[in-house]
Amino acid sequence: MQDEDADAVAQLLALARDIFGTPVAALTRAVPGAEHHLEQTSSTLDQPSTVRLLAATDFATCPLAVDVVSPEGGPGGRLLGIADTADTASDGPPQPLEPRQLEALHVVAALVAGVLHHRERRRAERDERMASLDALLAGAGRSTVVQPVVDLRSGAVVGAEALSRFTSAEGAAQRPEQVFTDARSSGIGVELERAAIASALPLLRGMPAGTYLAVNASAEALLDEGTRELLLSAAPDRLVVEITEHDPVADYDALTACTDALRARGVRVAVDDAGAGFASLQHVLHLVPDIVKLDIAFVRGIDTDPARRAVARALVGFASELGSTVVAEGVERSSELSVLRDLGVEHGQGYLLGRPSPTPPWGNGPGATTAIVLP
Repeated sequence: MQDEDADAVAQLLALARDIFGTPVAALTRAVPGAEHHLEQTSSTLDQPSTVRLLAATDFATCPLAVDVVSPEGGPGGRLLGIADTADTASDGPPQPLEPRQLEALHVVAALVAGVLHHRERRRAERDERMASLDALLAGAGRSTVVQPVVDLRSGAVVGAEALSRFTSAEGAAQRPEQVFTDARSSGIGVELERAAIASALPLLRGMPAGTYLAVNASAEALLDEGTRELLLSAAPDRLVVEITEHDPVADYDALTACTDALRARGVRVAVDDAGAGFASLQHVLHLVPDIVKLDIAFVRGIDTDPARRAVARALVGFASELGSTVVAEGVERSSELSVLRDLGVEHGQGYLLGRPSPTPPWGNGPGATTAIVLP
């Protein structure tokens, strides 16, 4: 039982003791038909040796037994208030409660039932989520699409970003950000990131010469040795790893050591969503990336908003000082493209330049080339 649930039940037991004027020690739940206790929460008594727990077979005749209904209307089993004292502890049944005490016990029982019900619902939801995530790790409901990265002046495809797509068991599309968030909260975030990278790497074999494949990885995933070995397993000199922003980095020295080791083997480093938050700017300052990706929030509407243009102009100048290439994310309109060109942004990706697709936007084989016709 989670701490907040245990605290809530303990408070309810304390309330019951005050109402009954007797040492109500526990509320025990049993599903109808079960021959054992499924839940038991005890409280410390001054005389714990005087407490007598009832067997499941005693439920039907116990005067302290209360039938409860779950908050959603289904059967909730039975809750027992055990109220033996040194004077009444015997082989006989507990003394019946007064009507008002019995009514109070019903209220307490219903409240405890609600606590247990919501705890069980959270557990069921977590189990369902974990089962779904396990399936995604195995590849069921998970696919990879690619979106081209384009030179904003020539229209040449310079690379492509691999993106994960997820569907539920019922076939409904799931938001990738939420799936990865669920995986992190369930303790398998790094495993899911590795699975996504492993699914993307085979795309390198069919990409035109001189282009790169970008994959996403959190700082936590890069600190994992298995992730780094995976990134180095296939043409690292044509690979870009985009460091995503999730949680603050506690040890930039360790992360820098990881990115330096990858760079020594040819992998380029990009910082994703630059400008969107403090963490992304910290990434830029500490990691001095090869590529800085201007967040879509500053690209969308840049043709009409001076503030967005100012941020983009500053980031382009900053990246130039670092020797980094700027890639604008979310380019959707020709007027945005025109402003980005004027600001000196070199590369971009977005619906105007090519939508994410399971079919790569290039021909077959290393000799194939592709250029986007720019507006």
